[in-house]
Amino acid sequence: MESQAEIAKNLAERIGAGDAAAETELFERYSTGIRLILFKRTANRQLSSDLCQDTFIIALQKLRAGQLQKPESLVAFLRQTAVNLSIEHYRKERRYIHQEDGIISIQTAPRDRKAERIDHQHARTLLNEVIAKLAQDRDRAILHRFYLLDQDKTQICAALDLSAAHFDRVLYRAKKRMCEMIGKQPELKSLLYGSLCDD
Repeated sequence: MESQAEIAKNLAERIGAGDAAAETELFERYSTGIRLILFKRTANRQLSSDLCQDTFIIALQKLRAGQLQKPESLVAFLRQTAVNLSIEHYRKERRYIHQEDGIISIQTAPRDRKAERIDHQHARTLLNEVIAKLAQDRDRAILHRFYLLDQDKTQICAALDLSAAHFDRVLYRAKKRMCEMIGKQPELKSLLYGSLCDD
């Protein structure tokens, strides 16, 4: 019996060779699992289906071009692509925090607008207090610009004299230190994780 890695590698090689049946098999074999991953992250069936379709479009483009370096890791690639698409979707909509990723945004549960505005402002205030307590000046600067001023990567790189690659490393480390502090503050953690919090 073939292992999952062998099945994935076989599918990847067949798709790379132009086998249309393998493309159909790829979707039939893995789409349910990918859709479940996305639904867990979004709690939205239509959005999950849309992002699932996008995941397989990206995967097929890579496979047809023979650009997947480790065909046996096809399933992991599908999962990571789906996660990345869900993160990108919410970054466009609104900054948020997902426990597994450490992606921050101020997200409140759907209620009346006045209550949501109050929670949103309260979360911003608490988050600002956490950022202000970080020891490193650069951590405070990059997090304040990214989460509270909603500046994009290009703006922050220019302001802090960072390359794109350096920005990613600095932001990752700063987020990690901030999330450690947030974890010690139940009120702020609850406001930030909101309905997107995984159990």
